[in-house]
Amino acid sequence: MRTRGMTLLELMTALAVVALMLSMALVGIQRPIEGQREAAATRELWSSALRARQRALATNQPVRFVVEPNVTLPDGSQRTVARWERLKCENDWDNNTCPVAACVNTTCRANSDCCDEVGPDIVIPETMSAQAIHGLCYLPGVGRAVKPVAPATLLGCMQGQLDNAAALTAAAPGNLRFTFTSGRARSLLMVEPLTGLANVLDCDSKLADDRPVAECAAL
Repeated sequence: MRTRGMTLLELMTALAVVALMLSMALVGIQRPIEGQREAAATRELWSSALRARQRALATNQPVRFVVEPNVTLPDGSQRTVARWERLKCENDWDNNTCPVAACVNTTCRANSDCCDEVGPDIVIPETMSAQAIHGLCYLPGVGRAVKPVAPATLLGCMQGQLDNAAALTAAAPGNLRFTFTSGRARSLLMVEPLTGLANVLDCDSKLADDRPVAECAAL
């Protein structure tokens, strides 16, 4: 009795089915990994914000956050990276001279002379946007948090305006949104402007259900 073999069409159909099943399995594995990376980066940014506030208090210098795209990592890849920078001042007795004028809109990665200290690089996953934290600044000596809106002053840490109560109030950071393209609900870095203390709220958490905030409901 002769055994019938598979035709080319049947073989191609079987391979297509196997390939489809493999791709679905890979997607199922990838999503949890992406979620873990997003959660880890969110917590690292929160921890780094607390450290940045502490450095502003301890050193009497402003400490700002920058988010930079296309940073070359030690492995040669290019990624979006966030970190804090402790800024140099024009002199040692007037906080209103911070940062040095030439460094108002230049990061310390571009000009290392702008900083006395920088925080660790936090690699932002490709499925995450942390741009909202760019320009967040902790003011010298008091740790008050600001995030100017105008691009011309975004990285200036309110230089020359530390006595301008109205300007400082207008620059209050509010709740900074971290968004994700993986389908994960957004997270908020909730920064108290007067003290600079921060906390993280995940919009899909029970806490967000118990105390809903507008930024979680907004698209």
